[in-house]
Amino acid sequence: MLDAASVSQRVEAQISKIPDPNVVTALRKFIVTPRCELRDWDYGEPGEQFPCWIIFEHAKSNACIAYCDQGFGPATPWGLLYLSGKNRSMGMDCNWFDLLEDAFRSTRAWEGGV
Repeated sequence: MLDAASVSQRVEAQISKIPDPNVVTALRKFIVTPRCELRDWDYGEPGEQFPCWIIFEHAKSNACIAYCDQGFGPATPWGLLYLSGKNRSMGMDCNWFDLLEDAFRSTRAWEGGV
């Protein structure tokens, strides 16, 4: 069973593999204490939801990154989602990544450097 501490460990393990210190610095600015939100899974039964652990928030672009080991996970457990608004689902497969770094590089928070 996942909890905030175990998700934080996964985040730190991913960050430790990022070779570019500029990416690490930029990413860390938006890391938040993991919190679990149930998000709709649009590819299953109506009303099906999975727990998504929000670990990154970029309010300016209404984006967050979540960790989820269900749905598109475990193969691609890092999802780029909307932080708020009408579309609070897990989104499409193209917004899920095998690496946290790749999810971050797909956000507006990363624009090629700090």
